[in-house]
Amino acid sequence: MDINLLLNLKENYAWPRPDRCPGCNHFKVWGHGFAYCCFDFSTDPIPIKRYRCPNCGCVIRLRPEGYFNRFQASIDTIRKCIDSIVTTGKAIKGICRQRQYHWFAALKKRAVALFGLGADLKQAFESLIAEGVIPVSRAI
Repeated sequence: MDINLLLNLKENYAWPRPDRCPGCNHFKVWGHGFAYCCFDFSTDPIPIKRYRCPNCGCVIRLRPEGYFNRFQASIDTIRKCIDSIVTTGKAIKGICRQRQYHWFAALKKRAVALFGLGADLKQAFESLIAEGVIPVSRAI
């Protein structure tokens, strides 16, 4: 996905239509308007295309690649912040310190629950991503 193209075209961006519903695997999904979402790469909300399954009612909201659901910062940015806190004990300058420690605390709690005390947090971050889990989310 070209972020600059999305910022310029907004609602006219050519979003890919999902082939099937991820909820029920139905073959057809309908356009369902846009949701305006905030991301760190823009000061204005960005229109994100939504689709709806007529079979199960599931709403599919597309988003730029490299972003967790419900997160404004990219996975790479979050990874760098976690790495900095683990390595130096300090947050990265230029990114809200509270956000960084929120991500760190959520990862630490999840890593302790799944891998035990003393787990390598950087490795836990990567392992959870590989399993399809958002490692810095407090939601279960």
